[in-house]
Amino acid sequence: MSDAQQTAEDRQRLTDLFHRHGDAVFAYASDRLGSEDAQDLVGEVFAVAWRRLATIKAGEERPWLFGVARRLMLQHRRVRAGQVALQVRLESQAEVDGAADPGPDVSHRAEVMAALAALPEADREVLLLRYWYDLSGSESAKVLGCTATTFAVRLHRARRRFEQVYGNLTVQPSPPVKGTQTSYARGQL
Repeated sequence: MSDAQQTAEDRQRLTDLFHRHGDAVFAYASDRLGSEDAQDLVGEVFAVAWRRLATIKAGEERPWLFGVARRLMLQHRRVRAGQVALQVRLESQAEVDGAADPGPDVSHRAEVMAALAALPEADREVLLLRYWYDLSGSESAKVLGCTATTFAVRLHRARRRFEQVYGNLTVQPSPPVKGTQTSYARGQL
């Protein structure tokens, strides 16, 4: 196979990866960084994927991409300590658009989000990878760089801590936040 043919196949594979997993990687990054920074991060993830394309095993692309995104976000957090976009997302999900009685679904969601926010970051990440992003236990383990057994233990402990926090929590929905998540995250509100 010629180099030009191999390059064309590599481009097609990367394009296919982006179409299949780009939105999920963006959502994962957006929860933590805000949409503007998440767009940059997705670009970085797929730049790494292009450089390491030959090492990405078929069928393991999604956890591999999430793992790269996670490591890049950890680097990003070290540079921009203090931003916690997940907190913003959790709060923005609890917003009520002027309703006097938000109803049981909104109240329940607000309680779940408040319980998640009260957990340590490591517990939140384990729970969100498994249940929010619907990664399997082994895929989540790959994202975190641990064994499936270690992940199962972390998940068990995180669920137990979540249940404890959730059981002791009473939350009233907060009033709506004016502006966008990004402006809120940047301290403009």
